Amino acid sequence: MSSPRSALVAILSVGALGAGATGAFASHGGGGDNDGAPGAFRASSYINGDSGANPDVNPNSSCFSPDQFDRQRVSTKASGRPGNRNVHNDACFLDMNGDKADGPASFQVKGVGFISACPDPDGDGPKYSVLRDTNGDRQSDLCFQSGYQETGAPGDDEFHARLNKRANEGTQRVVWCSDADADGCDDEDVKDRIKISWVNPDSR
Repeated sequence: MSSPRSALVAILSVGALGAGATGAFASHGGGGDNDGAPGAFRASSYINGDSGANPDVNPNSSCFSPDQFDRQRVSTKASGRPGNRNVHNDACFLDMNGDKADGPASFQVKGVGFISACPDPDGDGPKYSVLRDTNGDRQSDLCFQSGYQETGAPGDDEFHARLNKRANEGTQRVVWCSDADADGCDDEDVKDRIKISWVNPDSR
């Protein structure tokens, strides 16, 4: 059963779409039109195997079959940003028919590590992204994107971020959510999570 906030998110999103706003749970795909019913959308966040570059992740990981845990070595300090062992986090909104939908969203780091990439969803187009340090530790922990990727390249109709850690072991949790007010996921209900266990290079 959907919560009142989930219902409100869906209702407000459909209303914004009717007003011509960018990124408002616009249905996409061939499986039928979204009817805008309250609570019809769900979030799906997953770790991308990066075409075999991340062998710990299921190569078929996707919004429809998400692998949500990775054990990854910390990056070397000399590797720069985003680092030589970054983790690729992708995500989708799915409507009641299983079609991908658009809307404003955020990736938010809980625990160790940082967000090393928060790409603009459409380059020079009207969509935009904002990368922030919300707790003052000089590491980016919130990536807001006004809509999903639309560039004509692989990965369109999904949301993307890169995650990293440079020293010491620890657990990084990343929440992804519908975030119309662009202030993070703590006050949101339409959300999903991944977890990364960062280990030292000699631990594997």
